[in-house]
Amino acid sequence: MKIIAADIYVVPTGNRRAVLLNLETDAGVSGIGEAGIAYGMGTTAAAELLRATVERFVLGRDPSPIERIWSDIYDHSFWTKGGGALSISALSAIDHALWDIKGKALGVPVHSLFGGPFADGLDVYANGWWLGCDTGAEYADAAQKMVDRGYTGLKLYPLGMPDDLTVVRHPVRRALSADALDRVVERIEVLRTRLGDGVALLLDFGGGLAQDQLRRLFARIEPYHPGFVEEPVDPALPDAIAAVRRMTSIPLAAGERAYTRYGFQRLLDTNAVDIIQPDVCNTGGLAEAKKIAALAEVHNVRVAPHNYGSTLATAVSAQLCASIPNFMVLECFPDHHLEPGYLPVLRNPLEDTLRDGHLPVPTAPGLGVELATDIIAPHRWARLTADDASPVRVVRRSS
Repeated sequence: MKIIAADIYVVPTGNRRAVLLNLETDAGVSGIGEAGIAYGMGTTAAAELLRATVERFVLGRDPSPIERIWSDIYDHSFWTKGGGALSISALSAIDHALWDIKGKALGVPVHSLFGGPFADGLDVYANGWWLGCDTGAEYADAAQKMVDRGYTGLKLYPLGMPDDLTVVRHPVRRALSADALDRVVERIEVLRTRLGDGVALLLDFGGGLAQDQLRRLFARIEPYHPGFVEEPVDPALPDAIAAVRRMTSIPLAAGERAYTRYGFQRLLDTNAVDIIQPDVCNTGGLAEAKKIAALAEVHNVRVAPHNYGSTLATAVSAQLCASIPNFMVLECFPDHHLEPGYLPVLRNPLEDTLRDGHLPVPTAPGLGVELATDIIAPHRWARLTADDASPVRVVRRSS
């Protein structure tokens, strides 16, 4: 089997832009993957880097030796060593597509190639339910609707303030005003009062605050027993995260902006976190995330994968979650399809199978999902073929 062609897409889908890859083989088996730069800056840069990486390291090769291909890219791309969102996200998308091809060729789901599944269903928590909320009462009303649908874990960005341009405006210069800090506490207090203790409130601080304000804020929210606080400080500072951990009983989580096993090794060795959050779309792919989970297991830490991409990202994440013994919970956006500008990228998203806060483990071969190629076709960024010295590039602006 040889890889003979590739398509790369940059697709606007709700509040994100998905960088998607489809690899074709001469055996008629294709594989798909996603580069995890669906938000923030760098989407089209990731697409271009993915194009160059596929052209140089993937086209014309046998897709079977996945670890060898991964290592060739890692060893010879230079910027992959030391990690980085763009280079490692491109590597991640390729890894997904290769495992998808292998699973389809063998007629088994990818998780079975990693020794799974550990269970028939996966616990999930809901994100995105808070969009448009500001006051504690607004948060509580929106949260109650999710609880009524069976979700027992809800994540929110309590430090974020509504913003027409970026959806959520995070703190600047590592601080919030006193009024804004009061609003943060009010949101959490009203949520806990309304929902009771049976719902896990998971707080994402986005690395937004410095130590002085964090110390006071943690003391104020500790009585409301958050399930965890994600990225309490800049994730580039694991020693600072560890210092926060020593000042509170609230579990800390991080990993969205840590890359490969090497980035997570430092996070774990500094005892900075209680929970790690590798994102399979930007930390090196499925095999790399499984190695990261094994590192966490040695440190007695559970894994709650970060998942903020398209519906394809959820499908890839589910394969990891089903194959690791220290899986905790998976992030999901049950109402992604209601976001302005949503465009479906899959014909059969796993989000359609969510029931009462649980996601059934997929059993179809490969990743178990199919690209909606007819819908995303206008957003093709590049078309590459193994026998074409000058691949066709299709560049479009996605908004």
